[in-house]
Amino acid sequence: MSGLTKSELLRRLEAAGMRPSKALGQNFLIDANVAQRIARLASDGGDRRYIEVGPGAGALTVALAPLAEAVLAIEADRYVIPILFDVLAQREISNVRVLHQDVMDFSWRNELGQGASYCLCANLPYNIAATLIVRILEEVPSIDRLVVMVQDEVGRRIASDAGTRQYSGVSAKVAYWATTKIAFSVSPSVFFPQPNVESVVIDVTRRAVAPISGVTYGLFSDIIKAGFSRRRQMLRRSLAGIADVGILDSVGIDPSLRAERLSYLDFLKIAEALVESDRGRE
Repeated sequence: MSGLTKSELLRRLEAAGMRPSKALGQNFLIDANVAQRIARLASDGGDRRYIEVGPGAGALTVALAPLAEAVLAIEADRYVIPILFDVLAQREISNVRVLHQDVMDFSWRNELGQGASYCLCANLPYNIAATLIVRILEEVPSIDRLVVMVQDEVGRRIASDAGTRQYSGVSAKVAYWATTKIAFSVSPSVFFPQPNVESVVIDVTRRAVAPISGVTYGLFSDIIKAGFSRRRQMLRRSLAGIADVGILDSVGIDPSLRAERLSYLDFLKIAEALVESDRGRE
């Protein structure tokens, strides 16, 4: 099955009187080899049901569909959807369902239901990538793996370990839910228009996490946010008003450390200690 080439994309965009939208973060993938490499990586885990966010004109969709039982493609741009339908029809692809929807407003539970598991495989719009990955891990347990192309800086931040330069609050949150590997780098030359940054494909695999209460997870998130919003300050200052020195000492965390030195397990210890402390006051 032939992949989507730059010449075909340009011809179809011109026929539709359409240009890539900066507001939607559109950089269309135009290299069939890269699309196939991403699709093969996603299929290596034995997944057969896929969700693609931002399929655009269908370069990755065309590569993914032959490996899939079914693909759910979620596209925010109503103007590109007719192009996508035409690309799929020309290649006689019938196992792709296309929804016109902003993924940030998508009702995952209603659409995916219960029981089945999915892999999200996508060239994610750079402007929503980190937020979307965290949201899916928090709210959509039926998606147990994400194989996604993101901006290089974002991918390395998500995959980074505590104590490294790239480590952030997003890193800690993702690490609670999943393990992340950087699969390979992608040049700007495989997109139209070309972005000004390098990209990477990351493989995010959901881990089995011990169930915790919503209160504990809310505190976990609040502690991470407070710590990294003042990341150059020591914990005794950045977490003041949330966790005092006594709480930090009780879980063996040095109050003179900065948030970037703490693993997700350390943040979780602080949250659990706060919950226990509140129970002790009741």
